[in-house]
Amino acid sequence: MKRTVSVIVLLCLAMAVFADESSVSSISGMIKSDLFKNQSKIQELSQNLTSTEKMALYSEYKKDQWVPFLVNFIVGAGIGSFIEGDTTGGAIALAGDLIGIGTVVTGLSSYASAVYSNPYTSEGLGLMSFGYIVLFGSRIFEIIRPFTWTARYNSTLTQSLNYLPGISFAPSFENGVAGLTLSYRVRLN
Repeated sequence: MKRTVSVIVLLCLAMAVFADESSVSSISGMIKSDLFKNQSKIQELSQNLTSTEKMALYSEYKKDQWVPFLVNFIVGAGIGSFIEGDTTGGAIALAGDLIGIGTVVTGLSSYASAVYSNPYTSEGLGLMSFGYIVLFGSRIFEIIRPFTWTARYNSTLTQSLNYLPGISFAPSFENGVAGLTLSYRVRLN
């Protein structure tokens, strides 16, 4: 009789452990596939998670903006945004760079062919100037975009997981006039 009860208790515990693990893995899969589309499903499933599991999921999937920023700043063409997972920002930056380079080259070739017949021509200079302005604007977009997209992604992740990453409670013992007391300190991380 004791063996049967022990086996039943062990099976129930194993099922509880695997049930929690499956919800963590399904949330993990939904975050990997598309956080923004699966936000409501993740929010619903994360209500059953412990704060430790939420913290582990947040720590694993939060994004950092510095590598995409540096790649966009040095290389350009939205490559840093593509690395980060921001396909919209990467496509906008890539299109901006291609349009800018295309108009600069078109303007330069127009100016080069016109300068032989008239050395004082301004043909193509306006197109080149427009191309440089587009390249400059695209580069500014590429520098700013990783910061805004990462902030939006991490905010959506914390909302989806119902997780507050900046607050922690730490018990502490204080020896004061009234004797030894137990207190809790709230700390913003």
